[in-house]
Amino acid sequence: MLEVPSPSVTHAPPPAEAVAPLMRGLDVLRRLTDADGTLALAELARATGLARSTVDRICATLAHLGYLRLDGRDASLAPPLMAVANAFLDALRVPELLGPLADRLADELDESVSLAVPDGEGVRFVHQVLRRRALSISFRVGDPLPGEGSAPGIVFRRGVDLAVDDQLVERGLIAVAMPVRGPSGGVVCAVSVVSHTSRHSADSLPGAVRGALSASVRGMEGVLRDAAAATGLRPGPRSSNAGGGGFGSAPVQALARGLSVLTVFGAEHPALSLSRIAEGTGLSRATARRALLTYEHLGYVRQDDRLYRLTPRVLGLGCAVLSRTTLPRIAGPHLAALSDALGESVGLSVADGEWVRSTARVAPRRVMSVDIGVGSRLPAGATSAGQVLAAGAGEAVADGPEDGLWSVAVPVRGRDGDVVSALDVTAHRGRGERDAWAQALRATAARIEADLAVTSRFVTVPRH
Repeated sequence: MLEVPSPSVTHAPPPAEAVAPLMRGLDVLRRLTDADGTLALAELARATGLARSTVDRICATLAHLGYLRLDGRDASLAPPLMAVANAFLDALRVPELLGPLADRLADELDESVSLAVPDGEGVRFVHQVLRRRALSISFRVGDPLPGEGSAPGIVFRRGVDLAVDDQLVERGLIAVAMPVRGPSGGVVCAVSVVSHTSRHSADSLPGAVRGALSASVRGMEGVLRDAAAATGLRPGPRSSNAGGGGFGSAPVQALARGLSVLTVFGAEHPALSLSRIAEGTGLSRATARRALLTYEHLGYVRQDDRLYRLTPRVLGLGCAVLSRTTLPRIAGPHLAALSDALGESVGLSVADGEWVRSTARVAPRRVMSVDIGVGSRLPAGATSAGQVLAAGAGEAVADGPEDGLWSVAVPVRGRDGDVVSALDVTAHRGRGERDAWAQALRATAARIEADLAVTSRFVTVPRH
């Protein structure tokens, strides 16, 4: 149930029933992904070969769905787009089931560990555990690698039980990979241990990690057997809508409708019939079928026995960029909007011993404004942010951190409900009103938490 056959790569012309606006929208998302998440609208038009007016309408639709942010002349991928990658990763179940064992293996070996699945002629990473060092490895969930040019790729292409990458991906980088097989004997994924020639050689790394790696693979295969035995009938999908906006109000409705198909899949429904997809998206069968034909042509969906499944290629729609974001980056646009609305300095802080450390700050342009630089440390007891972080309070008010200032703060919580940061507004004591500020802070915190929840579903989001 978890095996991932490589999707076929086609260079044939699209079928007559393919949805042209959907193809153009996907091309825009790919171009932004390749550009590390941000491009000027004029550059997007040049890269895609589309008219500027067409690019503007596509980006307006993607922004309407929450998948892009438009800032003047630039378009940037936004956290809600991770819902597309999450749908595939959730349906795959490999990160959920095998990720904890990969984490444990990385701790045992003190090396980076990856899980990868085949994607056409290459592979894509679906789980990463990186060691933080001065000489670090920067693979991201969703990143592609060539088949014969990487240890996981060699596992899939040659069917070997142990593959060694001796600086194939990059000079100085070495890796060892082994297959993880499902109950039917097919390869579900490849687990690899990645190191550097300053720590090991291609000859020494296999011997150093083989015992722990083999034991981890056996444990992973046991988990897959248990999961297969426990799998029963799955219900159909709940009604879904792409992003946060309705179809009818999107500038390009065909694009909005088509994108809703990608997010209807998940762990409870990894393979769906056309009827179930139409039911889950609220689309007609004809509209859903045209979207599926488009995705199948582009390699994002495959069909087996009248059931459709997502392929790893959907990870190429922004996942690699968004999977390595941080909480301050997620919060940045929300902080800017809040600062504009209140006309005051707003920011995020994290606990740092008996201090709080500023991780993001937006201040308005005015004659007198609060200047707390990113990285600044303040005594926790002298700030409302410090009180929130220390007690997990729903709201805190404090004078300080210096004479003439006061602040209000609320918590920002992660997926598990724990407080991960404090959001505050700080201003001159003669300005502002507590209840109005607290209400605005809570609304902004909720928006940050929503973006954080979708981004952190399968990856770790650093707090600073």
